Amino acid sequence: MSTAAYDSKNEENFETVTLALDAALKKMERDSAISANASQLAKLAGVHRNTIYHRKWPLERLKEIKAKRAQQKEDQAVTKAKSRSPEEMLEQSRIEIIYWFTQLQDARSANADLMTNVRMTAKARDHYMDEHQQCLGIINQLRSDIRKLENTILVLQDEIHQLQGGSNA
Repeated sequence: MSTAAYDSKNEENFETVTLALDAALKKMERDSAISANASQLAKLAGVHRNTIYHRKWPLERLKEIKAKRAQQKEDQAVTKAKSRSPEEMLEQSRIEIIYWFTQLQDARSANADLMTNVRMTAKARDHYMDEHQQCLGIINQLRSDIRKLENTILVLQDEIHQLQGGSNA
């Protein structure tokens, strides 16, 4: 067998795969329910994914299909937004106003609760700071009294010692 026979067979296979890929891409374009990815294209065309990656042009077409679908989705969203009646828009605005009003009321209530908590905490802190200062004053007074008593004890011990020492001499 000559290489020309292999070349013609390879060319036939190449053309068959090209036609299968093209048909699969056209099917993807028509049916948006089919995922626009290489795996799905390979499955529809009956080829391996590597075949798609080696040829490059199918990937470019897939990107175009994805972009076209994204644009269609965006156009539908714009059309839907434009097609809303003034009554629907008014009702939507009312619902949104009620939502934000409720959020505001909840925030005000939470803020009031927190402010009350802060005031109570500040009062408790001030009370305990005053009590602490009073206790420190009492402790310092008692320490002073203890020092006076210790000095008095020392003086009395010296006098006792002198009296005992003076009578023994």
